[in-house]
Amino acid sequence: MKEHPEHSLLLRWLILTGLIAFSLIVAWNEGIISSLFSVDQSNICWVIALAYLLVTLHCARRIYTLSLQTNLSVEVDGIIKNEEKLDLTINDEEVMINSKVKLPDCFMTEYIRDLHYRYNNKNNSEDSGSSTDLIDVYESRLKGPQEIGWFVSDMMLKLGLLGTIIGFIFMLGSVANIADFDVSGMQKILKHMSNGMGTALYTTLAGLTCSILSATQYHMLDRHADELIELTRHLTQVHVIPKITGN
Repeated sequence: MKEHPEHSLLLRWLILTGLIAFSLIVAWNEGIISSLFSVDQSNICWVIALAYLLVTLHCARRIYTLSLQTNLSVEVDGIIKNEEKLDLTINDEEVMINSKVKLPDCFMTEYIRDLHYRYNNKNNSEDSGSSTDLIDVYESRLKGPQEIGWFVSDMMLKLGLLGTIIGFIFMLGSVANIADFDVSGMQKILKHMSNGMGTALYTTLAGLTCSILSATQYHMLDRHADELIELTRHLTQVHVIPKITGN
């Protein structure tokens, strides 16, 4: 993993969130936010906004957790690389190195502990160099909570498209009710048509914008999770497994 400042993921997310907050303030001052909710007759914009708020809160929690896990894993990486020999001792789920250094409780430590259990309890006929299935389990555990975010991000996009259809239905429904082509009647029809078009356009705007912003946040999470998996895989393959197996 590349060298990053402490809590680099959290800092990048805070910068992104600050830019989003600044954009929202500008949009509010320009009247875009008030128009968004007042013109939308379907109230889908409210649903999209609530979904985006919940997704952002969930992402904030995952960002902090993953950032903390990365910091502790980097610490574990430094401890193991500085040890000339590697004698692992498991005591009440605690991992000790050479009976003197306790590894921090984190993602990488859990993986090393399970790796130690695996190679101590394996049969001689088993392939001692294969740990792909175990790292896949940990990768799924690390990236699994992000799946709900990707699902909600996709749903916000679909809600925006649903609002587009509803807006066009409102617009065409006003045309279907034409009885007399007088001036006052046409003014009402045009007003209903503009409201329907506004609903279609604003819900599409809300769905696209919130979907893009939430996907950006979860892309940051997945990318950082991949870097943590890469760091864990490299440390264990190069510095842990050879010493555990005696190769």
